[in-house]
Amino acid sequence: MERLGEILANWLYQSRKELKLLWLKHSSLTTNRLSVFLILFFGIGPLTFYYLFSSANYSIVQIIAGYLFVTLLFALVLLLVITWFKSEELFKSNVQGFAFLQLIPAKIDTDFFGFDNEDIENLLRLVNGLPAEQKIVIKETPKNKQSGNIRFLFTLLDLITRGGIFRMDTKPKESLNILISERFTFQNSEINPSTLPSSYSKWCSATQDGSYDDVRKDISKALGIL
Repeated sequence: MERLGEILANWLYQSRKELKLLWLKHSSLTTNRLSVFLILFFGIGPLTFYYLFSSANYSIVQIIAGYLFVTLLFALVLLLVITWFKSEELFKSNVQGFAFLQLIPAKIDTDFFGFDNEDIENLLRLVNGLPAEQKIVIKETPKNKQSGNIRFLFTLLDLITRGGIFRMDTKPKESLNILISERFTFQNSEINPSTLPSSYSKWCSATQDGSYDDVRKDISKALGIL
C-alpha cells in the first residue's frame, strides 16, 4: 500500500509539474483556453485513442454520444473546480489572504471586549471570510477602562489568525495593515495607518519578552478558545 502511494504521489507530482511548465510556457493561455486544452488532452484524446484501437464496433451515433458525454462531463468538472478556486480568491480578497479560527458566538465574552451585537456580527463575518457591514469597535479590557489600544488589537488578531501574525514578512505586514484599517476602529478615534508599522514592531518585541502573556490568556478565555 505504501509503495502504491509513492507511485501515485510521484505521478501526481509529475503531472502538476508538466501543467506548471505548460502554463509558464504559454502564459497567454486564458482560463477558457486552458479548459479546452484539458478537455482535449485528458478527455477527447484518450477517448479517440480508445475508439481507434478498440476491437469493439461502435455506430456513429454511439461515438458522437461518447464524445458529447465526455466533453460535458469534463466541462462540468472544470466548472466546479474553477468556481471553487474563484470563490476561494474572493474569500481571501475580503480578508487580505488571512485565515482565521472558527469562533463560537456563545463562548465569546462580550462584556470583556465591550462588543455590541454589530461588533460580534462583524467579527464572525471576518473569521468566515465575509465582507464587513461596518468596522469592529475595539476597546481595551475593562480592567483599566482605557480606549482602544493597537497592541491589544495585535494580540487579538494573533490569537484568532491561523499561524498568528507574529514576526511576519513585509508583504503579509502590508496586508495586515490594510486588514486593520478596513475592518477595525477604536472607540473614540480611527486607527492611524501610519503608526501601524512602528506599533507592530513594538508589539513583537514586547510579545517576545512575555509582556503580553497575561493579556493573551485573558483574551483567549474571553474568546472561548482557552
